[in-house]
Amino acid sequence: MTGIAELKLGNETIAIISISGTWSIYEKHPHAEEFIETILSKPSIQRVDLKFVDLKSWDSALINFLIRILDSCKSKNLTIDIDNVPTGIRRLIELSKTSPVRTTSPVSQRKPTIFEFVGRVGLLVFFSLKTFLGFVGKLLTGIVFFVRGKVKIRSREFALMLQDVGVKALPIVFLISFLVGLIIAFVSVLQLSQFGANIYVADLVGIAMMREMGCIMTGIIMSGRTGAAFAATIGTMMVNDEVDALQTAGFSIINFLALPRVIALTLMMPLLCIFSSFIGILGGLCTAVSATDLTIVRYCTQTAKAVCLNDFFVGIVKSCFFGFFIAAIGCQKGLQCRHSAEDVGLTTTTAVVTSITAIIIMDAIFAVIFSLLGM
Repeated sequence: MTGIAELKLGNETIAIISISGTWSIYEKHPHAEEFIETILSKPSIQRVDLKFVDLKSWDSALINFLIRILDSCKSKNLTIDIDNVPTGIRRLIELSKTSPVRTTSPVSQRKPTIFEFVGRVGLLVFFSLKTFLGFVGKLLTGIVFFVRGKVKIRSREFALMLQDVGVKALPIVFLISFLVGLIIAFVSVLQLSQFGANIYVADLVGIAMMREMGCIMTGIIMSGRTGAAFAATIGTMMVNDEVDALQTAGFSIINFLALPRVIALTLMMPLLCIFSSFIGILGGLCTAVSATDLTIVRYCTQTAKAVCLNDFFVGIVKSCFFGFFIAAIGCQKGLQCRHSAEDVGLTTTTAVVTSITAIIIMDAIFAVIFSLLGM
């Protein structure tokens, strides 16, 4: 039993708190607040003593109880002695008093100014870009060694990877590209029909799909599908310490994990881009034929006249770069994953967002370059 009693020694009144039995966080025990209220309700009490009688077992519940009693007595200028406390308990109480308290400096509490915020973001982008460029350099070195035959990739696993990033992605690429082509044609029909220029719907859909929408939509799809899968797979290997095991066994992580994925996606992206472009043109054909007086033959003939080899070349070049950077970003983010399951999800999300952002930035750069080249 745990309770409180009073003892008078001369002019001094002592409150004796007796502690006994079992103290465990899994069992019900007295609250320190009850004893504190009882002591404070009697102004004659000037001193508090702790008495331990038949204490069987205890854990942090007892330590927490005693610390609350000690803090309350100290704040009310009541004398309390812990010399009678068992040695192990007393050491833990003293350790809790000497443990450092984390304080927040006034600088960290201050809201950063717009210049500080821009500076921090700029430094974060700079160091992230520096790290990524270093990773890309290692990949390019690995590709050079692969071409020269100094780095080997397991053919069976590489074939399965080509199938995964290529053939298995055809259904979603078909669906998205068809709908994009259909929407572009529908918007074009609404505007061009006012001028009796429905024949130019084929021009708009064909050029848009070949130069821009085919490679961009394929890149976005592969960012959310394949790039995220690369980041999640390698991130999970990091969490399970499989990457450390491969390094211990003497494998190059870049050549063994990242290089096959980068080469596979770089090879398959142009094919997926071509497929996406033709499916988008097919979607535009369906809309134009059903919404205007154009026939299938006239639409296909006009598309062949409008789309030139330069448009086809532009889309292929973009898709190669998109595939390389999507795979590189996914692998790099996966290798940066820490040892927790939450980081795998965060890594996957970061890989997708970074890949899509990189695609848009690269497309804008390519637009300027091809414009200067007259393509």
